[in-house]
Amino acid sequence: MKLTKFAHACVRLEKDGKTLLVDPGSFSEDAAFEKADAILVTHEHQDHLDVDRVAALDVPVYTNAGVAAQLTALGDRVHVVAGGQSFEAAGFSVSAYGKDHAVILPEWGVPCENVGFLIDDAVYHPGDSFTLPDRAVHTTLVPISGPWFSLPPAVEYARAIKSDQMVGIHDALLSPVGLSMFARFFTTDERPYLGLAPGESTEIS
Repeated sequence: MKLTKFAHACVRLEKDGKTLLVDPGSFSEDAAFEKADAILVTHEHQDHLDVDRVAALDVPVYTNAGVAAQLTALGDRVHVVAGGQSFEAAGFSVSAYGKDHAVILPEWGVPCENVGFLIDDAVYHPGDSFTLPDRAVHTTLVPISGPWFSLPPAVEYARAIKSDQMVGIHDALLSPVGLSMFARFFTTDERPYLGLAPGESTEIS
């Protein structure tokens, strides 16, 4: 399976001639939308969901109820899933985890629903949360910035997931200097941290 990172939290997975697009938002390059056989969306915020560009792709969308409410024009192309459910999307097996977006400010409470996705028991995308998968994975996609982000919980979260490698996501707010720092924080003797730039890929076996 090939994983390609795009801007911010968007990634594309390809295997056996099929393409799965995850969290294509307003920061995502047009190239992210060039091909997709199915789309996964973790939550409704615009940096993870570009409604117009998603609607323009005639493919199924798997997401939570909050996102589905914004995509009613797509009709039965939209499939509502919740944490604890498993399904198939474009030939990929997917399991959903969690239900809440991370808290940004205490007085705001939980901003919206958020569901993480484990794809082919290999790649885990948490969206905007520190929800843990219930098993070891090959590649953990680790959020590294955002209004709800702080470094110590992020590092603790990454250490709690047994994985072969980590890839930084949710990084559009960071400068090149900031991006360069995260390998130091996350890399361990057991597994590397990959700071992929938009358009760069890694192979997952």
